[in-house]
Amino acid sequence: MLAAITHDLHTAGEAWLFRALNADGGPILDGLMVVLSSKPFGAAWAILLAVLIARAVRGPARLRLVAALGAAIAMSDGLGSQLLRPLLARRRPCYALPPGTFRWLAPAADVGSLPSLHAANFFAMATVAAAAGPRLGLAALGVAVLVALSRVYVGVHWPTDVLAGAAWGVVCGMVARLLATRLWAARQRRRAAPPPPVP
Repeated sequence: MLAAITHDLHTAGEAWLFRALNADGGPILDGLMVVLSSKPFGAAWAILLAVLIARAVRGPARLRLVAALGAAIAMSDGLGSQLLRPLLARRRPCYALPPGTFRWLAPAADVGSLPSLHAANFFAMATVAAAAGPRLGLAALGVAVLVALSRVYVGVHWPTDVLAGAAWGVVCGMVARLLATRLWAARQRRRAAPPPPVP
């Protein structure tokens, strides 16, 4: 049922938007989008963002936000790949469209397309980064938007895949921030509690 609904969503009119965003932008833009879509860029950005958060935040919140960053990525990627993609079962455009009707610039496995986990992970990171300050949050949001667009540009995701991924990432980022705050508060309460009386 869900697979049929998601299939209808992109066949009913999404293909034109995909092709518009997938259009040839020249070799420089092609190269940039391929880099933004690559796994090494994602790993490097996560490390850099953790360092920037650690530099922007002082006190106990520093460790809490860095931990939330890791938790947000694990949640968005893990649950997205193991739960959402099998449930929604949408094929990537590079496997669903006829060859020669689009541009395919980056490798992609023939697995579920919805949601885009690149978009999810980068928006999850941006949501956590926003707690470290508006400037870092806006910078991370800008990178997340570029990465999301790159996934359509290189031909491996539908536009609604990246929109769904962005929404999923924001949810995971907010949940990770909330969990980190509550776990830290519980830890502080345990440390501040008086020791039990000696019998």
